[in-house]
Amino acid sequence: MRMETELAKANMDRVEMRDPYKVYNKFSLNDFSSKTGQFDWKSFLEKVSIKNQDSVLVSQPLYFTTLSKMLSTESIDNWKVYLKWHLVSSMAPFLSSDFDNENFDFYGKTMRGQQEQKPRWKRVLGVVDGAVGMQLGKMYSDKYFTPKAKERMQELVNNLQVAFEARINNLDWMGDDTKQKAKEKLHSFIKKIGYPDKWKNYDGLTISRNSFIENILASNQFDYEFEVSKLGKPVDKSEWGMTPPTVNAYYNPVFNEIVFPAGILQYPFFDLQTDDASIYGAIGAVIGHEMTHGFDDQGCQYAADGNLKNWWTDKDKKNFDAKTKMVKEQFDHYTILDNKHVNGALTLGENIADLGGITIAYDAFKMTEQGKSTTPIDGFTPDQRFFLSWAQVWRNNIRDEEAAQRLVTDPHSPGIFRCNGPLSNFNPFYSAFNVKEGDKMYKPENERAKVW
Repeated sequence: MRMETELAKANMDRVEMRDPYKVYNKFSLNDFSSKTGQFDWKSFLEKVSIKNQDSVLVSQPLYFTTLSKMLSTESIDNWKVYLKWHLVSSMAPFLSSDFDNENFDFYGKTMRGQQEQKPRWKRVLGVVDGAVGMQLGKMYSDKYFTPKAKERMQELVNNLQVAFEARINNLDWMGDDTKQKAKEKLHSFIKKIGYPDKWKNYDGLTISRNSFIENILASNQFDYEFEVSKLGKPVDKSEWGMTPPTVNAYYNPVFNEIVFPAGILQYPFFDLQTDDASIYGAIGAVIGHEMTHGFDDQGCQYAADGNLKNWWTDKDKKNFDAKTKMVKEQFDHYTILDNKHVNGALTLGENIADLGGITIAYDAFKMTEQGKSTTPIDGFTPDQRFFLSWAQVWRNNIRDEEAAQRLVTDPHSPGIFRCNGPLSNFNPFYSAFNVKEGDKMYKPENERAKVW
């Protein structure tokens, strides 16, 4: 624990790590070796199949200089214990029940408040997804994601893009030059929906019925060799960072891509049988969220080609920073669990994306036939159904221990504030439910944050 703590202190905190310039540190191999004298990097890299590299990118330089010092100050016996513990701990979920139960008792019960493990079949399914997720994903997509669903999603993404461009055109705080660059980036998005066009090949990975742990090790080795094989080759932008069955989505700034796996394209996010209000309020807002990540406080530092370079005028960036500062301060005031505060700086990117997501999705919804009408369904107007769909997405149960841990580790705000925070800033929500002064979610007009 002492060694682990010393190493942990040598890392940037999670807010610092959100700065892409702070974690982009390029060294020549010789220079980095001189800063970390206890390492023979050339020999080490060759042993892990990385050859002929003259430079390295290091996200946490202080970690490695600290580690280098500790190699000479800590005894070899301490390092043996430390490394042995990490090996056993990382493998514990895949070993016999005594290891597995001990691992769950600490990481599940103590740290997260879980009372019992997920059923074994669910845990093993997660292992399969991690090891051969693209094969599993092909089976999943063939069965659960239809061409009609993909076509509808493509239509939604295109509609959100149109809505986002309209918002950029109408911004009163951004000049024409920056607007033009923003639109170039918006229209350069790579859109990946459902599953990849090219499936990953697992030739060379041997799976045996004899030993679960050997299969885990074989899979890890296969994945490592796959990654190393990319060195020196052009970047393959057709690759996916999530498997198709994953219930999630992401924006990748260096590819400038938005990705929506088939797993999230199901109820309550997406359902071909429901009305536009429900679809735009759920998956529409997710699409808008991922698009907005390209223009949050991190994503805005990457240009349309994915390179880390400034495309803002000084005046426009200053205006943007002032608007996002308002979002940060707003979320700093939210609390859970007897006055534990949300970290507005850590969660800023996600909060900007949530606010942009609901805003852009609403604009796109208002372009539809239902969005232009006031005809109720089940007693709710189209606008009310839109916001209720958004709220339903964020309904969840969470243990206090897990919630407390996420406050300091998760760049996302707690679900209740992901729902209520953006809506409390959004004028159409006030109109839809006649929110007025004195109501819990009411904010005076001058305190309502507006970015994109």
